[in-house]
Amino acid sequence: MAGPCGSSYSHIGHHPITASSTTVGHLDVYWSSSTKRNCLVTNHSGPTYGVRLFTEARIRPSGYSWPSCPSSTGCDSGFYSYYAGPVYTPAGVDMTNRCIDVTGTVDWTSRTRTRIHCG
Repeated sequence: MAGPCGSSYSHIGHHPITASSTTVGHLDVYWSSSTKRNCLVTNHSGPTYGVRLFTEARIRPSGYSWPSCPSSTGCDSGFYSYYAGPVYTPAGVDMTNRCIDVTGTVDWTSRTRTRIHCG
């Protein structure tokens, strides 16, 4: 079964977003060895699952500027009930052996991870 990013993407990371020790969502990171790109989905979980809240997913190659929302392949934001994304690293940038930075927000609670999944 294809994941949210497409059939060539494998799930490589699952990072919780917590507010007051309650997990409100996860940053789910994917990698495609055929496209050489990473993908991110910010998923709601626990008390936020199915609740329409501000949600954002943003990804970039480490060292790049954060992409603008919502009008780029690297950022998606809005009032969603289940997830934001999928968002992707830029086309034409070979992410093999390169680190990524990801940030996600669920209900105004954010989590940022930098220099992760370095190939």
